[in-house]
Amino acid sequence: MANLYALSKLKSVDHKERRDRVIRATWRVISRQGIANATMREIAREAGCSSGVLAHYFDGKADIMASTMRAAHREVATHYDATKYAGLVGLREYMLRCLPLDPRRELLTSIEASFWGQAVGNDELVAIYSHELDALHARLRRLLRAAADQGEIAAHVDIDVVTRELHILIDGLSAQAALYPGRASNEEQIALLDAILDRIGAHAPRPAGP
Repeated sequence: MANLYALSKLKSVDHKERRDRVIRATWRVISRQGIANATMREIAREAGCSSGVLAHYFDGKADIMASTMRAAHREVATHYDATKYAGLVGLREYMLRCLPLDPRRELLTSIEASFWGQAVGNDELVAIYSHELDALHARLRRLLRAAADQGEIAAHVDIDVVTRELHILIDGLSAQAALYPGRASNEEQIALLDAILDRIGAHAPRPAGP
């Protein structure tokens, strides 16, 4: 019985490892050749397996793209240690992890932007993206609420509005990085983020009415 359990556990590990290998291979293909050339055959070749093996783990290219996007999101979360930061500093650090500020993060945001094209007209992929988007908004709201509880955010600030604004900043800079590499320098990206954080800070004046 123990041997059967060990064998079952090994098969489970192998299954996950093989999926992860395909995802890493997909990242390399996208980085080297772009999303348009990331065919199932090319991904299988990069992963060192046959197209038939690939089809056993994924339901086509759209499924690979969805899994690849989820993995990109997990990598961002993994490299952000929430226990090290608090308040607006924590929010800023998390946002910096989401912006295309180095080659690795440029690749991750390119994967994100590539998924948008795959999702258009595909209800299943749109639902997957909506779930991922809800998780992002929840994380941003949590960080904003923590900063507000520490008195770092002005009382008049609408946290839901700022959450959407930060999300738009991520998506806009991600699209630029995918379509126009180098258009926004690191300094410009960070300045855009800091302008939002400065505007919502506890000592920021209330905006003038219409």
